[in-house]
Amino acid sequence: MWRDYWLALSFANLVYLRAWADLLPIDTEFLFHRKTIPGLAQYLGIAADVLALSLVTLLLIRLAARFPAGLAAWLKGILLLAGAVMVALALRSIAPAAVRHSALFGLPVSLGFIAIVAGLVFASQARAIRAAQSILRIAIPAIAVTFGGALINLYSQTKLPPDPPLAARQSGRPAVRVLWIIFDEWDQRLSFSERSPRARMPVIDHLISNSFTANHALAVLAGIPVPQMATVDAVPSLLYGKRLANSNVDSASIRNIAFSDGTSIVLGQGDSIFARVRAQGWNAALAGWYLPYCRVFNPQLSDCYWDEMFEQWLSARTDFAGAAVDESRQLFETRMFSIFGPSLVNVRHVSEFQALRGAALRYAADPSIGLAFIHLNIPHVPYFYDPKIGRLGHYGYSDDLYNTALEQLDAITGEILAAVSHAGLDSKTAIILSSDHPYRAAPKDPWVPYIVHLPGENYGVTYTREFSTIKTATLAMAIARGEVNSPADVAKTLGLPPR
Repeated sequence: MWRDYWLALSFANLVYLRAWADLLPIDTEFLFHRKTIPGLAQYLGIAADVLALSLVTLLLIRLAARFPAGLAAWLKGILLLAGAVMVALALRSIAPAAVRHSALFGLPVSLGFIAIVAGLVFASQARAIRAAQSILRIAIPAIAVTFGGALINLYSQTKLPPDPPLAARQSGRPAVRVLWIIFDEWDQRLSFSERSPRARMPVIDHLISNSFTANHALAVLAGIPVPQMATVDAVPSLLYGKRLANSNVDSASIRNIAFSDGTSIVLGQGDSIFARVRAQGWNAALAGWYLPYCRVFNPQLSDCYWDEMFEQWLSARTDFAGAAVDESRQLFETRMFSIFGPSLVNVRHVSEFQALRGAALRYAADPSIGLAFIHLNIPHVPYFYDPKIGRLGHYGYSDDLYNTALEQLDAITGEILAAVSHAGLDSKTAIILSSDHPYRAAPKDPWVPYIVHLPGENYGVTYTREFSTIKTATLAMAIARGEVNSPADVAKTLGLPPR
């Protein structure tokens, strides 16, 4: 019995390789973007999963032996095939991304692998069983590696620093409040010149008719291929008003940035727009994702919320019960697909959006906030909005669903404008809408939407010449000081020649 149990434990351990991979050491670059890291509770949850599956496997093996010979052989064949598929999926999930996404792991090859295994199992079951036993014996040392190595990794892993305290609230108020909203991966072409008939954006279209807009605004990193534009480089360039040249990470809280003008700073320090707002005696607020905004900018902010970008390897909960459930669930799903409906990655993305939405609406209605920078995780994948019902519904990564994400973008813009109006702040609030980069999956040009709506503005002006969004921080500060009162002032502040 003990020999069979060790084989069952070896099998269960292989099946949960993807879960154990969640506990591997996190390198400094990734640590910078993390809000949470695995702990002992997550380790215990995975360990409990492995032990539970090993006991279930042993029980199934024992039960199969009690059935009549013909039925027992059929059950053993099914168990062997299911076990091979589960282990193969686990090995695939921990493969490097370049291998995992290659044609080698395409559907035809996967189906071919299953067919070959099935053929071996049912053609010579005894031989297949001996082969499986040999593989599991060889893999027994992996039990010590996963159980022992993961525990060592947890205690040697660099811990995340806490977010520093927020700055004290100040009593000053700008002449005009500014809401600067970045929609991640919002594309000018797909939103306007080549918008799908299925994508309805009534709020944005109405706002454009009463705002300064540009149809050739260059993303802040324009000059490099669109697929290479990264949020981690684009957002600092926007916040400091300088083009980032290169950067490197020293720790979870220190990212060194060198700008193209030869200056350098640690992200969160120096002359960011938040430092400029605070120097004026006003309050700044920030809500965003992916970058550790509150960890680096809190000393310059009166309010802040941030969250990490979720991938499959960090979507499981970190408490014992949550980890045990989520790590088992992920045996039956990938980043994109799940037998449970939305994958955990999608679920986390939705939850993150709801939190960012809540912060955005709170800042929009707070008269004490002089400037709010809001970095929303839409229309970035995964998509999860159903315009037919006006709420969450679709889940996926299809390019066609980008249109639904645009409608969701339109809906939250309407909510933010309504929050401003209900708070009686229309006459004191300016809105800047843009993006960090265009749609990168099918790029054609480096243009992003650019809409600036000033208080009381009731006519629209479209700027057609190409220009960079690099001076948006300068524009936001000029608006806040009351120096920008018309679309012409917007163009002048951005340094644009006449249309």
